[in-house]
Amino acid sequence: MAETAISIDAAEDGPAGGRRGGDRPVSGRGNGSLFLRNTYALVLNTGITGALGLGYWILAAHYYDDSDVGRGSAAISALMLLTGLVSANFAGTLNRFIPKTGKRTVHVVVFVYLLTSGVVAVLAVALLFTLDLLGGPAYDILREPNMRLWFISAAVVASIITVQDSVLTGLRVAVWVPVWNAAFAVVKLCLLVLLAESMPRTGVFFSWIISMFIVVFPVNLLIFGRLLPRYVRTSTHDVAVRAAQVGRFFAADYFGALLQYGTIFLVPVLVALRVAPHTYAYFFLAWAIANMMNLVAVNTAVSLAVEGVCAPSRLADYCRAALTRTLGLLVVGFVVVGLAAPYAMGLLGDGYLDAVPLLQLLALASLSSAVVDIYLGTLRARTRSRRIIVVQSLRATAVLGLVVLLQQYHQVFAQFGDPRLTAVGVAVLLGQFVAMLAVLPDLGKLLRWRPQPAPQIETYEESVCP
Repeated sequence: MAETAISIDAAEDGPAGGRRGGDRPVSGRGNGSLFLRNTYALVLNTGITGALGLGYWILAAHYYDDSDVGRGSAAISALMLLTGLVSANFAGTLNRFIPKTGKRTVHVVVFVYLLTSGVVAVLAVALLFTLDLLGGPAYDILREPNMRLWFISAAVVASIITVQDSVLTGLRVAVWVPVWNAAFAVVKLCLLVLLAESMPRTGVFFSWIISMFIVVFPVNLLIFGRLLPRYVRTSTHDVAVRAAQVGRFFAADYFGALLQYGTIFLVPVLVALRVAPHTYAYFFLAWAIANMMNLVAVNTAVSLAVEGVCAPSRLADYCRAALTRTLGLLVVGFVVVGLAAPYAMGLLGDGYLDAVPLLQLLALASLSSAVVDIYLGTLRARTRSRRIIVVQSLRATAVLGLVVLLQQYHQVFAQFGDPRLTAVGVAVLLGQFVAMLAVLPDLGKLLRWRPQPAPQIETYEESVCP
């Protein structure tokens, strides 16, 4: 069907395609309301999992020794690093091309599941051997022989979970994401308490991975038993997306995703190699809260990319709506975190007060990070692969470079909590701010863009998403 293929690379020429005369604002009906519905579903997912996740770590601090919380969270950090390196890079590609794979969508999803599962299993084995060489007392439980098979199996399941969220979003049924994530969080909370007596050393880690095993099966039964067949039936157009187009985008987005998730998951691993387990427990709670704030923008950008593919003429409108809503939520979140952190962290124990400046700095950094993440969503919708690499490279270099640098001079922050942790917060804040300054000119150009009369090919492209 080469004659019906749409050149996705044509989107490189402008901020978005042309707009049909009858398009309504984002707040209207049609694709605009679908964009907002999926965006709100993903933001709701962040809120639910954030609240339940905060409750999880509060209970962990109550039922477990600080050092055991640190060891469990370090193992979880290593797990998330692997899934970020392998599965997260498929997220942008799935979100970008699922709306165009039509009746071949099932084959695409199965292929991605198998590929990510195989690669992450190999990397899990390699990571376990690497940890033996690197040292770090926070990773003690992963050095126990009976834990290694559990870790490898958990890495495979975690990779599937990461991909399945992208599949649900690419199918434009993101309303299911908060449902299963809420179920996962509730099961995790219950197991955390139940395992406290029998498995005090490893209960935090096992409460996490057993919950993944429980939830992953019904979710994928829903995907393959109902959602994918319905999507294939309603796909009236089978757009010939060329393998070369997907390959070019995947290669660029994969490299960009490695850099993005390096800033999210590699920083905790670096910290775990330098501090004692109990100090890592304080760090990880602050990092987890801030990461929940960052997910608001990440999830909004995912929905933005999907709908930008289906309706490229409305990308500027979607971007304005995404920025307004996301920054509004994050400003409120920053104020609440900034004021409540000294009191809330103190309730968990005096040691957690060492991470208060870190948490406040990370909450402030989420504002700059949100602007960059939403801009990256517009780049994925326009298939601007080279620019994705440039932006992600800049952000990763700035954040990771500053983390390493400021760790060497952490004594400068001796008056602010634990200076080693505070140095990480300052590094992330400065790195995200530098990345935001770099993307503002092109983002401003997109936001000022006004629609032009649409060529016929764009009208056809907007009709392929069921």
